[in-house]
Amino acid sequence: MGKRGNGEGSIVYHKTLKRWMGSYTYNGKRKSVYGKTRTEVKDKLNKALVNIVDNKYVDKSNYTLMDIISFYNNDDFKANLISEVAFLRRTETANIIKKMNIANLPIQKITATQINEELLNICNYSNSTITKIYGMLKSAYNKAIIMQILITSPFATKGLIIKPKSNKEDKKIDALTLYEQKLFIKELEKDYDEYTDIFYIAIFTGMRIGEILALKSSDIYNNIIHIQRTITKDINGKIKVGTTTKTYAGTREIPITNLIYNIIKKNINKDNYIFLLSNGGFINPSTINSHFKRLCKNANITKNVNTHMLRHTYATRCIESGMNATVLSKLLGHADIETTLNTYTSVFNRFKENEIQKYLDYISQLL
Repeated sequence: MGKRGNGEGSIVYHKTLKRWMGSYTYNGKRKSVYGKTRTEVKDKLNKALVNIVDNKYVDKSNYTLMDIISFYNNDDFKANLISEVAFLRRTETANIIKKMNIANLPIQKITATQINEELLNICNYSNSTITKIYGMLKSAYNKAIIMQILITSPFATKGLIIKPKSNKEDKKIDALTLYEQKLFIKELEKDYDEYTDIFYIAIFTGMRIGEILALKSSDIYNNIIHIQRTITKDINGKIKVGTTTKTYAGTREIPITNLIYNIIKKNINKDNYIFLLSNGGFINPSTINSHFKRLCKNANITKNVNTHMLRHTYATRCIESGMNATVLSKLLGHADIETTLNTYTSVFNRFKENEIQKYLDYISQLL
């Protein structure tokens, strides 16, 4: 060591390092800061002491951004806050972030400018993927604050971190037209098999395929389907029945017609699951999707199809019938009405002119 700075007390010149060094105590441990000049060390020392007094002090940490993301995902999974499928989806998002230049930097050293530079490089992803990436980064910083690694998050300052917009157009919600729906129903009527009733239920209730495949006999009574669970996958990708629906709002009740009730009734087997493989196993939703594509091809429906279109078809028919968006949101199991309005904007817009005309006709009668 060497000489002590005048009046600084804990600031000394380190001859070996050829740098000035300041020391202070935090939680019973001796901490040090270094600088080329006594003034630089004094400023660092004063800042540390002020932060201790204001409870804003954090120890130096080498935890990287990916370390924090791992803590965030694993802790939520271990605490049963997310399902295995949600954990797998988060892992996919984390793998994208893993490719960023900031991924393996200590989170304490990453600047807002660096984050924005990385976000500008993900514009080739879809808007939904960008939202997931942005959300995971924001959650990682919140986790770091909880872990007392950071004091504040750059995401907490409005406008500091910019969420980019995708270069790609959002996928348009595609449903079967009324004509195509009739063709599809006719195709179902031609050749009954073990999957036929699943398609009837999907197109006339808007239920997700996974929800239909997880139905039990006890879920249907008084012409109402009580949706409580869905087919999902475990962390190894094996099909299983989840203990909950896809979202918390997914637990819901759907009134059904006698047609659908009778379809379900003939499949009821005591208190068992309604739709199972011959060996008692669960049906894979991808099997239903492949079968749906074949049916549409046989029905001369030429557009690119998937089973989720049956849900969109149900929603579209509901909107065409004049159903209130709030009611539709409940039937579809959306978390909020904004999801419904944003998902089916184009469908609602098709009927905007009719609704405006109703207003104009009403006003003309009054004036």
